[in-house]
Amino acid sequence: MKVISVVSAKGGVGKSTFCVGMGRLLALHDKRVLLVDMDIGVRSLDILLGVSERVVYNWGDLVKGNCDFRKAVTEVASNLYLLAAPIDFSEEYSEEKFKKAINQYLKDFDYIFLDSPAGLESGFMLAAGATDSCIVISTPDAISIRAASYAAEKMKKSGISDIRLVVNKFNKKIHKNINVDEFIDNVGAQFLGIVPDSLEIYNSVNGKKIPYDCKGNQAFLRVSKRISGENVPFRTKLL
Repeated sequence: MKVISVVSAKGGVGKSTFCVGMGRLLALHDKRVLLVDMDIGVRSLDILLGVSERVVYNWGDLVKGNCDFRKAVTEVASNLYLLAAPIDFSEEYSEEKFKKAINQYLKDFDYIFLDSPAGLESGFMLAAGATDSCIVISTPDAISIRAASYAAEKMKKSGISDIRLVVNKFNKKIHKNINVDEFIDNVGAQFLGIVPDSLEIYNSVNGKKIPYDCKGNQAFLRVSKRISGENVPFRTKLL
């Protein structure tokens, strides 16, 4: 996995916090990571990463040729960078041009995460055209499972075969009867891990860093190791 689209057809499942968590952990373990915000207009990664005041360019500027690709990114921390989303959509943002823009970073980064917006419109399709793998994020409820399944199917139709599933915001008291195998079958993706419903992760929406030793971050850590190719066993008991 090199260029990874993080997707769902539904909002509120935690795609952006997942991208931030993965980015920070992989960067901490000496991997160079670029997070790309695909949510045109709304945007969120600059807030979550606490760099709003430092963002100068976005990938729209890059596609239009308004800046060099090295200047388009904002350094967040050691090994971690952000490529922000543009404020408005433009007809110039074609899949071909966007992929060409992203490919300029392939030599400089170990991982590029494309944080897709809710829904399956322009931002999603641009990400699908530039990626070689996909992580579908779903919360453990029927609507999210359906949305995850739909997003996975759209990715398959775009030619992406490497599709993984992360179950997010898992609460062992509420979701104690969840059947993970059935969940995986419904979405049709390889299982990557479960992330618990966590106050620390929730607080990160306001730009706070997730404590390294909290359960949510440790779940992120296990997932990041699997993304890196480590053989991390799945727990026999859910969280």
